[in-house]
Parts: sequence; structure tokens; C-alpha cells
Amino acid sequence: MFEIFKIRYLGHQPAAIITGKTLDKIIRRDYGDNFKEVTEKLSTIKSDSPKGKNRLAAAVLRLSNGDLTKIDPYIDKCNYDYRDIVMQAEYPRRSKLGFDKTTSDKLKQIYLDDWTDYFNWLNQ
Repeated sequence: MFEIFKIRYLGHQPAAIITGKTLDKIIRRDYGDNFKEVTEKLSTIKSDSPKGKNRLAAAVLRLSNGDLTKIDPYIDKCNYDYRDIVMQAEYPRRSKLGFDKTTSDKLKQIYLDDWTDYFNWLNQ
């Protein structure tokens, strides 16, 4: 996968690209019969682009972990400041590191571990 190459050799932290089809797959997988309700909730996410909205919706769903009652609070946080939601969902290890200094190799490993976990969650 090209993302892994970019992490290992360039130290690039990847950003998730979520299509509408992928988002629908996640909703069906994690919320089954509540597809319509979840879709309506996610429609309230504020973003300047459909691509951005899909990425934020996926972050909300990942953090909600299949719990319908957690979606609205995460959407509220997302609409207030989306950065915390994206950081927790896509880069949990990196977010825990904060601004502490670390070696390039350790940072690459953190990026790789975060990406691998996120990719595996997407493709369950």
C-alpha cells in the first residue's frame, strides 16, 4: 500500500479519504437497522466539502464504537472543533504524544501503528 510506503520512507502522516460508499458500509456494519437514523444524525456535521464531511462522519462513528447514544455528543464536539475528533479517531497514539519531542523513527512507527489500526477498522 502506498500509504505505508509514504509513512516508512517519507515520514508522512496519512489522512483518511472516506467515500460515501465506505461511509454507508461502516454505518450498515456498526449500526445495522439504525442506518437511516445514523445517516440523518451525520447529516448535521458541518464541513466545507463532501469529502471533509465523510471524513468527519467516519471519525464520529469510530469514536462512537457502535453506540448510538454517543453519536450526537461527538457530532457536537466535531462541529465545535473537528480537530480533536479527527485526532482521536485517526491518530490516537500521536495525540497522546502531544508536543513531546521524539525521534523520527519513533514518530514513523506511531504513524504506522495509527494508520494500520484505522485501516483495519475501516475494512472490518
